[in-house]
Amino acid sequence: MDSFQEFFLSFQPSQNGFVFMWVLTGVALLAVAVTIERWWDIGRRTNVNAPAFMANLLRLVRENRLQDAYALCASGKRRALPRILGAGIKKSSISPALIRTAMEEESLHMIPVLEKRLNTLVTCGNLATLLGLMGTIYGLILSFAAVAQPDISPVEKTSMLATGISAAMNTTLMGLIIAVPCVLSFSFFRSRVDDTVAEIDRYAVTLLKVLVPQKAVQRSYKVSARRMKEEVETEPNMVPFMNLMVVLIPLLLSSSEFVKLGMVEIKLPESAQSSGGAGGGEDEQKKEAKLELGVVITKKGFSLFHHFKEDGESGERDTTAAEIPVTGGEYDYAALTRELAKVKKKALVEILGSVGVENTGSMSLAELYLQFTRIEDGELPTLKDHQMIKIVADEKTKYQTVIAVMDAARGVRTSRGKVTMFPDVSIAGGVI
Repeated sequence: MDSFQEFFLSFQPSQNGFVFMWVLTGVALLAVAVTIERWWDIGRRTNVNAPAFMANLLRLVRENRLQDAYALCASGKRRALPRILGAGIKKSSISPALIRTAMEEESLHMIPVLEKRLNTLVTCGNLATLLGLMGTIYGLILSFAAVAQPDISPVEKTSMLATGISAAMNTTLMGLIIAVPCVLSFSFFRSRVDDTVAEIDRYAVTLLKVLVPQKAVQRSYKVSARRMKEEVETEPNMVPFMNLMVVLIPLLLSSSEFVKLGMVEIKLPESAQSSGGAGGGEDEQKKEAKLELGVVITKKGFSLFHHFKEDGESGERDTTAAEIPVTGGEYDYAALTRELAKVKKKALVEILGSVGVENTGSMSLAELYLQFTRIEDGELPTLKDHQMIKIVADEKTKYQTVIAVMDAARGVRTSRGKVTMFPDVSIAGGVI
């Protein structure tokens, strides 16, 4: 259902490629109009009970009632078979030698009328396909331009690219929805016209044998033989090759971009020298309180460790370990997010309390985070690693599991919006 909603929303001006969708709609309306017109016109020109009509016509011709035979053909009005045979009967009273020529001339007029605007259906189908592919290329260009912007996380880039490609493919879908009925309609009308022409050729030969019995009529003779032939293309047709390239190019670009975005951004932990400064030494390192947060991934589940350290204290003021076992053979990422949210809340209480914010103990995580965002980076006195998490993976831990843990640690949604928790990750262990 979401796919259908996205397809119909692509007609809105706010969507990329909406112009192509409306142009394709115009092509679709043209194809529908041509189809209805051809259905009506070909139907009225071929609506003849040929065996019964031919039996009555031959009976009148054998009885030498040519005027009545011509009147029978004239009663067919715009129908192809009566008009072509009627032209031959009309000339038979003037000169039998002109019968064949008269029917051939009438077929030169009638058969193109039957075939009129059939090529328009093919053109609409090809045009719809090409416009759909053009819209897709345009949408892909906009999508790649969007993900090329700096300061966007890989997950957001992947989401933006997937959404952009999905929207861009709507034009191709629209083009194919138009092209397929156009091809089917052309094939149907082409077959009906060919059947009518074959029927005219068969009955024209039968009438000639009755009107001019003294002249031999070849079995292979066709009154439609003088119809306008389609021009033979002497140059190679490059359209299928171009269509293939137009499809392959965005496919290869999309694949390469997804491979690129599949890389994990990892922020390595700072060394003691870089974090403490060149002249600080060990004394300055001891003055910094750190939240050393870590998650160990094992076959049994997650083990969560964190503690706060302060200078001047020989021991740890608070040490907590949480075990999150595997449930039903699956890792419980939701429980991991909840435990990490508790750690984040405790860290924010520690940070806000160090800068003089009161009543932090009664605040929710969202309220603490809002207060924290008002602190300038240079004013952060403690827990400067409050956004860092170390992920230690057991041997042969799957890559998807590590990515899921990273997603669970990156942030949490609350009633007041999303709270960023631990986006900076360092990884160790046997990831496969």
